[in-house]
Amino acid sequence: MRTAWVLPGGSTFGAIQAGLATALFEAGVEPDLLVGTSAGSLNAAWLAGNPTPHGAEKLREIWASMRRTDVFPIQPSRILAGKLGLSNHVMGNHGLARWLHNNLPFRRLEDAQIPVTVTATDLDSGDPVYYESGPALPPLVASCSIPGMFPPVKIGDRWLVDGGPAAFMPISRAVERGAERVFVLPCGGTERFEYNQTKRGIGAIATWPTPKVPPRSVGGVNGAALGAAMLSAARLDMQLNATRCELYIVPAPSVVGLSPYSFAHASALIDAAWEIARRWYPSAKPVPEGPVDIGGHPIADGQFGVSAVAPATP
Repeated sequence: MRTAWVLPGGSTFGAIQAGLATALFEAGVEPDLLVGTSAGSLNAAWLAGNPTPHGAEKLREIWASMRRTDVFPIQPSRILAGKLGLSNHVMGNHGLARWLHNNLPFRRLEDAQIPVTVTATDLDSGDPVYYESGPALPPLVASCSIPGMFPPVKIGDRWLVDGGPAAFMPISRAVERGAERVFVLPCGGTERFEYNQTKRGIGAIATWPTPKVPPRSVGGVNGAALGAAMLSAARLDMQLNATRCELYIVPAPSVVGLSPYSFAHASALIDAAWEIARRWYPSAKPVPEGPVDIGGHPIADGQFGVSAVAPATP
C-alpha cells in the first residue's frame, strides 16, 4: 500500500513528531510521501530528505538543540509597531529562514528522496496552496508564517501565511497524491504528560481535557477561535477520508499548559511521544466511518466532538 505521513502544525510542539516518526520507523512503517503544514512542513521536508530511522534520529537531535531565539527573536521595535497597528507582524522571519538554510538537506522540493508537499494559505482567497516542486525555502517559510506573528510571504502573485487555517491536517491532499494508507502524526494528543525541569525550576503536568478557562486577552481569544475552526475542519477531513484510505491517527502526549513558543520541553516531549506511539502500534486500529473526534475516535450522533489535539497554534 502506498503510505503517506501527514504532519499537521503545532509550533514548538513539532518536536513530538520526531518521536512519533521514530516509533513508526521502528514498527516498519515507512512513508512513500509526506504532507506537512506549518511546523509539520519543516519535519516533513527534513524526513523527505532522509526518510530513514537515521533521519528521524537526526530530527530528534535538531529539535533538542533548538532555542527560542533561533525562530522567535524578540525585537521590541517590531512588537511595538505591531501593537500600534503600524505593522502586520511582531517578529521577523529571517531567523527561521536562516535556520532552514542551514539545516535543510536540499534546496528544491523535487530533490527530496521521496515526494513532499508543503502547505500554505492564500491570504486573499483562504485557499490552501500546495508546493511540491521549486525552491524549498520560500514555501516553507510561508507555511510557518503564523498570522500576526510573522509577515506574510509573497510567492508569485500570492500573499501566503501559515498553512493551518486552510489545511491544518491535509489528509485529502495525501489521498489525492495516491496514498492508500495514511498516518497522521499530530503535535499533541490526550496522553498524560509529566514534565519536570528542576534546574530551571519548571514543572508541569499536562492532562486532558483542557481546563474550561477562557483566554485572558484579545489575541488569546482570537487564537483559540482560529484553533477551534482548524480542528473542526480537520474532523471533517478525517470523516471524508476514512472511506477513501486506511487512516490512522497516532496518539501523542497532551501539551495542555505548555508554551508553544518554548523549546525547553522538546526533549521530554520527543521521548514521551516515542514511547506512546511504540505502545500503540501493535493494536492500532484505523479511523472508523462516521463522526469522529480529532483523535479519530467515534462519537455518538449529535455529540459535539471534543478535540484531542492541543495546538490552537498553527
